[in-house]
Amino acid sequence: MSLLRQAFVVCVTAVVVAFVIPAYLKPAYPVPEIFGTVAPGFEEVRDVFRQNYELGLDNSEAGSAFSVYKNGEKVVDLWAGYADAEAKRLWREDTMTVIFSSSKGLAAITIAVLADRGLIDFKEPVAKYWPEFAQNDKEKITVEQLLEHEAGLHYTDEALSYKIIADHKEVDRILAENRPAFEPGSMHAYHGITIGPYIDALVRRVDPKKRTVGQFFAEEVSQPFGIDAYIGLPLDKFHRCGRLTNVQATLLDFIMAILKSSFHRRAIMGNFIPDPSYEAGKAMMESSGDLVELGAFADPYKINIEVASANGIATAEALAKLFGILANGGKAGNKTLLSKRILDAYADDRRGPTPDLLMYDLPIRWKWAMDVIPQGTNAGNLFGAPGAGGQVAYADPNNKIGYGFVSRYMSPMGIQMMDPRFINLKKSVLRAVKKVGDQ
Repeated sequence: MSLLRQAFVVCVTAVVVAFVIPAYLKPAYPVPEIFGTVAPGFEEVRDVFRQNYELGLDNSEAGSAFSVYKNGEKVVDLWAGYADAEAKRLWREDTMTVIFSSSKGLAAITIAVLADRGLIDFKEPVAKYWPEFAQNDKEKITVEQLLEHEAGLHYTDEALSYKIIADHKEVDRILAENRPAFEPGSMHAYHGITIGPYIDALVRRVDPKKRTVGQFFAEEVSQPFGIDAYIGLPLDKFHRCGRLTNVQATLLDFIMAILKSSFHRRAIMGNFIPDPSYEAGKAMMESSGDLVELGAFADPYKINIEVASANGIATAEALAKLFGILANGGKAGNKTLLSKRILDAYADDRRGPTPDLLMYDLPIRWKWAMDVIPQGTNAGNLFGAPGAGGQVAYADPNNKIGYGFVSRYMSPMGIQMMDPRFINLKKSVLRAVKKVGDQ
């Protein structure tokens, strides 16, 4: 048998074993009952949430939740499916889940609060606040370049792990000794894991109380504003988590993603054809150790450790409320979360997206660790943070809307805001806003 034929047989066998047989043996799950509430005029959003399941865009074995705040008020809060299908544990109003890279939105808010208080300046070198960082040609890297993924520090020369992250002295040494992979400021490459530990190291140095990023977020953001979100989940909250061995996409889902997305096509082809994006992503993954192992997210003692880039935990309602505050001017009642100066910087950044090395040249633009998405010449950017599999935490300052979407179903289209589930829901929300406004 020729080498090519052997490779073909191996590939077909792998597909059958990985996708076809498990899909055949798994029980069929009916379209789940939809729970929750919508404000008058937003009834269509509930219908679209159900239709996502009926059309197979969402997975009935999994569980998802969607929430919207408009003008500081909750107008949508929906959930359906299972927090754990094997245990028949239904998704509940207070069910949380890992939000993966949407965690970066929580970290971005944390560092922005410190900047708002004059404790850190985005234009200053990181080494001003952390002298040891200046090693290996990093003395000129600014806080802004680091937060906007332009520092060339998307992987570490020594591999990270949960054990290392929990040891501040050791993780700080590794981060400080790290060497940039390219000339800082010349391009950007998504610091998918490293940005969280780097932000934590900065927060611990500039906060007068020397708190970690998770402690600062809890005491200055989530508790004062009633946000049910965490960077480092307390052990006594773990029972509320959806089962964190997330429901995986089917073979058909992956095929459709490859057909529709150049990102996925290049990611697959990178296994066979030399591609700098593939090599950069491989270096990032290899240096991340167990921080990127899906099974680790099911361990309460690991997600108790603060990884502000990847293992934040939240409800959809918490994300919508948090980013709804930002979309509504940064205030909730008589409390101010962020100033107009900071919020305008997110909304009015006009630089436009540029290709990202780690994301296979997907055009992206960050502002101080927030993903910003242009909405047109005369409109403010949407800003927030997307998470793997379709998690969403975004503010829409044009309509004063905060969006939150979380799911156990790891949709392969869940990149930035490309997931058809969220696209459909967002369109229905905007139609409802127009309808209510026209009445």
